[in-house]
Amino acid sequence: MPRVLALLAVSFLTATGCASGMNRTDSPETVAAADPRIQIMGRHVAEVDGAVAFAASGVTFTVRFEGTRLTARLDDELRGGTEHNWFTVVVDGGPPVRVRTRAEQDIYVLAEGLAPGEHTVVLSKATEGQNGHNRLVSVTADAILPAPPLPERRIEYIGDSITSGYGADPEPVACGDGTWYDPTHAWVAYGPRLARRLDAQWMLSSVSGMGMHRNWNTLSPVMPDVYDGVFMETSADLTPWDFDRYRPDLVVVALGTNDFSDGDGEMPREALNGDVFVDAYARFLAHVRDRYPDAPMLLVNSPVFEGEQKARLAGYLDRVMARRAAEGDTAVSTFTYAGRYVSGCDGHPGLGDHAAMADELEPTVRALTGW
Repeated sequence: MPRVLALLAVSFLTATGCASGMNRTDSPETVAAADPRIQIMGRHVAEVDGAVAFAASGVTFTVRFEGTRLTARLDDELRGGTEHNWFTVVVDGGPPVRVRTRAEQDIYVLAEGLAPGEHTVVLSKATEGQNGHNRLVSVTADAILPAPPLPERRIEYIGDSITSGYGADPEPVACGDGTWYDPTHAWVAYGPRLARRLDAQWMLSSVSGMGMHRNWNTLSPVMPDVYDGVFMETSADLTPWDFDRYRPDLVVVALGTNDFSDGDGEMPREALNGDVFVDAYARFLAHVRDRYPDAPMLLVNSPVFEGEQKARLAGYLDRVMARRAAEGDTAVSTFTYAGRYVSGCDGHPGLGDHAAMADELEPTVRALTGW
């Protein structure tokens, strides 16, 4: 049986086996993560040593190789007391398996025990940038081959914890156990799910707790403050994202849940001012439109809202759409879920919920894109 696992830190790893089944006598091949044979989705930046730095959930690397085993050198910043991050590994299109990083470790076995020959492994970040930046330094196998091209279709999802997949996956750590970020699993969130169905790339521009006008328990930085950065955070040395590197065919904006939030109960919190929220949302869409002149934008209501909250947010989104139309941008539409999805950790959508959300969104996305 092929195995996917994390290996304790070592300085050198050997792989054996080849397409012919004969033993290899040459050394394994190690290539830098920025090598053009490796396909990358999501916000990232290549460094001078060939490593690729990234942070956001859903950043994904595809590696095609020859041999029975693939290893990776992966550095983890473990920011702000974070104990680990989670990554998703998919071998030859099989089931996704989550692998945990460790502070004392930088070499990971992504697959071993494979049949000799060609294989494809996908490595995708499951947790978020606020849990620390990462660097994929290199990958090692008998031979690294050109990965298959990424799909031509592209979707960008702009959102918060729901879009990031927070609370979606209670395996292998149950809700309430471990750390708050253990149940975050971007691979199974509605956005990547739907993109895979549609044979499309995805980019998750999402941060837990973030809103358009205000956040879950803070006033800033909000999405308009961080959107232009590779790492989606404000800092003195902001690394700008090159928007020419990813031109989506559709932009899905799913923000507002945190703007409505009552906060953490510690900081004073006034009721949301709808006019201010609409103004902030409309200005942000104008900013996005400057970067993507042709992409339709779909404004999505919160999947965890019901009743009066859902109706209020729907009304605000309609006002934003009308504001943009009055300014000449008619490629903006709105969407409200029929269901309410709160079966995951901390009242977030669970695994089945994300699948149902993708089901609900799919007809609208197909209509907007012609896919």
